[in-house]
Amino acid sequence: MGTRFEDQPADHWAGPESLDPTPVWKQYVLVALLLFGGLIAVLVVSLLAILPQIVTPPALVPGDRLVLSLSGTSAAAAVPQRIGPPLVNEARTIWLTRMPPGNYFAFPTRWAPRVGEAECSVDVDTTPGPEGLRGFIANCGPVRGTYRFSPSGNFSPTTPTGTGRDLDQYLVSVSDDRVIVNLSRLIRAEEKVPAPSQP
Repeated sequence: MGTRFEDQPADHWAGPESLDPTPVWKQYVLVALLLFGGLIAVLVVSLLAILPQIVTPPALVPGDRLVLSLSGTSAAAAVPQRIGPPLVNEARTIWLTRMPPGNYFAFPTRWAPRVGEAECSVDVDTTPGPEGLRGFIANCGPVRGTYRFSPSGNFSPTTPTGTGRDLDQYLVSVSDDRVIVNLSRLIRAEEKVPAPSQP
């Protein structure tokens, strides 16, 4: 059966090179490189996370976060403020508005009545709404009509059977001295259909 070492054929024996272990210093170098790579990754992620808090506004930082100063956006409480070139390109221009007591909203300047349709321009409504705040209006031409929105971007049907959807909006956060608009997070509004009238 060959249960002893001496009974095993010579071609089954392991060569002397198999007994030579990997030098320990190579293992230390590999572990050190892995730790160093992990440390660099943590530092990069941390820097990107705190960058909106350390840059001087206005600025667009990696991650598509638009940093604006709180004092520079105070006029958005009376009339929505248009933020565009050179800070962001024309396709990413936004409307920034502030509702009492200090809630900020950011909307793209383009909107479509239904997702996937051709977009139309969104402008500030020249007619002040309640409390003197200005909403928005989208004139989509003679076929699709004109749509009105509240200052917070809510769809305001002009007829009882009017259908549409709210303005799409970006996530906005406010800190002590700055407003941060996350341009990578667009929240698409769902289409609103009015409830059927009771007979």
